[in-house]
Amino acid sequence: SGALLRPVFTKQPGSVVFPIQPGENRREVVFSCEAQGHPPPFYRWKLNDSFIQLIPGSRYSLMGGNLQISNINKVEDVGIYQCLASNSFGTIISREASLHVAYLENFKTQRRSPVRVREGQGVVLLCGPPPHSGVSITWLQHLHIVLKMDQQS
Repeated sequence: SGALLRPVFTKQPGSVVFPIQPGENRREVVFSCEAQGHPPPFYRWKLNDSFIQLIPGSRYSLMGGNLQISNINKVEDVGIYQCLASNSFGTIISREASLHVAYLENFKTQRRSPVRVREGQGVVLLCGPPPHSGVSITWLQHLHIVLKMDQQS
């Protein structure tokens, strides 16, 4: 039957930043995990310190020790993932791997009302960016200046 060998990782998961494009359907992430040992290890995964329930029909599935997540959800799936490999000799826990989802939704479509200001005065323009994560918002300057002159009689 051979000597008992505690599990030893040969592959551990790495952190992922996953961009979601609007209207994109194939949203899938795989975290790697592989260990050697005797007897061969079995695998479990944690998300934010809670065990992931690998039930048929769920969005989580195991391929060997790898965790596959389908239909990424930008609320439910972000966080810290860890792989656990166990056999009768013991359990080892992988390093932490984070999943961040980057997305940018659309701006609201209604037009902004004009901002009127006297020459030389300061003005504050509000951005009101759309819902986003992992994206930086910058300004592009496009001023439309309307000069109104006093009518001289």
